[in-house]
Amino acid sequence: EAQGIKVEDLDEDDFDEARREWEREERQKKADEYLKKRGEGISISDVLGREYFGPMDEPDDDYGVASSSFDSFEARKELLLGYSELTVEDCNNVIDFKVDPLATGYNRYLSRVQKPFSEYGAIFRLEGVLADMIGMHGKAWKAVAVEHGYKIQSGDEVKQASLYKPEDAVREVFRWTDDIFYIKDIAHTHRVAFREAFDKWLESGANAVTASDGNDPEDSPNESSPKVTPSDEEMNSMYYLCWSKLSISLDNPPPTNDEVHRGVMGGDWEVAVKDIFGWSEDPSEIYDIVVAYDELLQVDYRVLLQKYGIDLDKVDADEEESLYGLQFPDLSLKEGVREWLDTLREVDMPIAIMTHLDSPQLDAILDATGLAEYFPPDKRVSSSDNYSSERSEMLGAALRVEQRPDECVIFDNTPHSSNEAHEIFMKSVSFVDHYARYELLTADLSVAFASDLDLISFVKLFDKRTDLEPALELDVTSGLQKQQRKVQTAFWDE
Repeated sequence: EAQGIKVEDLDEDDFDEARREWEREERQKKADEYLKKRGEGISISDVLGREYFGPMDEPDDDYGVASSSFDSFEARKELLLGYSELTVEDCNNVIDFKVDPLATGYNRYLSRVQKPFSEYGAIFRLEGVLADMIGMHGKAWKAVAVEHGYKIQSGDEVKQASLYKPEDAVREVFRWTDDIFYIKDIAHTHRVAFREAFDKWLESGANAVTASDGNDPEDSPNESSPKVTPSDEEMNSMYYLCWSKLSISLDNPPPTNDEVHRGVMGGDWEVAVKDIFGWSEDPSEIYDIVVAYDELLQVDYRVLLQKYGIDLDKVDADEEESLYGLQFPDLSLKEGVREWLDTLREVDMPIAIMTHLDSPQLDAILDATGLAEYFPPDKRVSSSDNYSSERSEMLGAALRVEQRPDECVIFDNTPHSSNEAHEIFMKSVSFVDHYARYELLTADLSVAFASDLDLISFVKLFDKRTDLEPALELDVTSGLQKQQRKVQTAFWDE
């Protein structure tokens, strides 16, 4: 009827012929659709008209009644995402069956040809790799040092501590104590102080600055630093006057200029009081004398510096600011990070992010730095996930990028993270900033900036070829010919 032929006018033979023609056309349509979808694979679920559960699936099985939590890759992945401790085997068992060729007809190796970089995974640490929060951490560690009575030796310790959890920073960076209970108290103090600094940063507008290769606060000169300072003669004269004042108050013979100069050159006033001035032999009394001298010296030194326009209080404040890293901004985006992330996104490489912060803090940092578009919520690992160790955090990130751990690269800045990555068969890339290059020898690759990275160096991390290694040059000529010694013999006729 669709072809304009009346059905009642056809006899039985003509009707069968028309039916066969219609069936051929329908099969041809299905063949055309098959050829059209041939490059994308065939879904057996579409052919069966229902969900396909694997090669053991039988048509008479009623899967609507009995279903398992391991029906699909997504179900298994969702189950593992709820774990607080993961192993390499857990991730591999799920990732290896992400694509079932028996269920889809899709060649699992075809993607390696069409999109080779999509078979790898890149995992970034927020602290020190994508952004720096040294300013906020400096305020928090200053509050910890004041409350618990500890002393920070240098600003480099605060920079390195910003890369760790508070518990690990106390043990591995500051080395204050090994008492696990006291470490918990210190970590709690740090988290409270850091949250206060973080909230103030949010109230101030949540601004982030972009760090450049030559815009390091440590390298920039201090404009307020004085250009003229007291001379050595003035300093020696001040030392002599202080010792003279102290000798009068203690009723001791005043030292001469030569004796004071010998004490300055020796660098130890306790030795000078005992051996040069000859004032006392008692160690406790010598200590009290040096303390009294130091008090007089501080007063006279402050007066001397005021003649040169130097405010000693401001100098002390600048030293304290440098000690705790307060000269750094609260949040700064690392140079070249955005360009490197754009490169990875262009080649369809899955990426994830890890951090020691909780989830709301991570979201605020990503929004402020503009990195939220690169890391959707399902690609973020934070302390809110409650992973038991750093290894589990890395494996959780690998699970989120849906790649085997041995196909992932960790971008981190600590020697400890490189060791942890190698323990779970991951590759490690470190940036030479918070640690020197010789301290990052455990990493597979160390670079100064993200702009030094490229896709070729990334793929070389997974190069398993050994024929490119130079072979040893063997000496095959020597040792083959045995040198026979001539044996001296004696015969009867000689």
